Amino acid sequence: MPRGRLRLAVGTHRAESAADTMVPVLHALARRSAVPAVVGLVLVDCGQSAPRHTTPMPDTVLVEDFEAGALAAWPDGVDPARQRVVTDPSVAQSGSRYLEVTYPAGGDGGWLTRFFMPGYDSVRVSYYVRFPATWQGGTKLIALYGSRTDDQWSALGKAGTCPTGTDFFAAMLVTEQTGNPRPMRFYTYYPAMAREPDGVTCWGRYGDGSETYVPPLTLSPGVWHHIEFSVKLNTPGRSDGSQTFWVDGVQRGTWSGLQFRSGGMLRLNGVQLSFNRATSGESATQKLFVDHLVVATARPGS
Repeated sequence: MPRGRLRLAVGTHRAESAADTMVPVLHALARRSAVPAVVGLVLVDCGQSAPRHTTPMPDTVLVEDFEAGALAAWPDGVDPARQRVVTDPSVAQSGSRYLEVTYPAGGDGGWLTRFFMPGYDSVRVSYYVRFPATWQGGTKLIALYGSRTDDQWSALGKAGTCPTGTDFFAAMLVTEQTGNPRPMRFYTYYPAMAREPDGVTCWGRYGDGSETYVPPLTLSPGVWHHIEFSVKLNTPGRSDGSQTFWVDGVQRGTWSGLQFRSGGMLRLNGVQLSFNRATSGESATQKLFVDHLVVATARPGS
């Protein structure tokens, strides 16, 4: 596969379920409680359970530790056949519960999306992920979406679409198709991204040549890893946006000089736990575990 190309289904489609009825309520609440724009994601290696920060910081947007035993915090994508909260203190990163995601043979694990309209200009996400020893193949991990402030869905369901600077952008972390688990990479949709030979199709990019990756980029199976992902939007009219990720507290990827948008109508306003594969899936059913996700306007713990 050519460098920087990975075909993954981007985003989601509106869920045809009762969860949809929650969206207007959450949308309204998000508008009332909007705080300065910043989002980030963290993945850290923890062979042993690490203590949780149970008191939300003033800049916290979302905390999901799954201890409530349900997925009510996610208005889009919940599929009980593929995602369930498991109670088992011996496996949980800390506490007693965690999210178990099932990838059926030949398929993927779906997605869970949470919106925070109208959004932020900078965001960090932190969470823990664990691949079982039997894991095979690659997967998407997490996405930060930039929809229009007047349409929370404008960034979703955009696989193969080239952004214009006014409609959407997407910043994601994925694992490649080689290795078990496979190396982590950025996977980004932005206006200046390279087009496919037809001139109108775009697939997410690992970089543009200016990005920096610091090996090792693989996640060891059988242990919890702590992942952080930080995205800072550009000032409209400038190429001063950036994204960075850390694995187990060590910076492993950075990409600066980005232009995600041409105006202020696009902001970071959606986080998605994404479990889509780059291919049709492995031949056997597989599991992936997730725990303790925090979305904030500053790096958790800083």
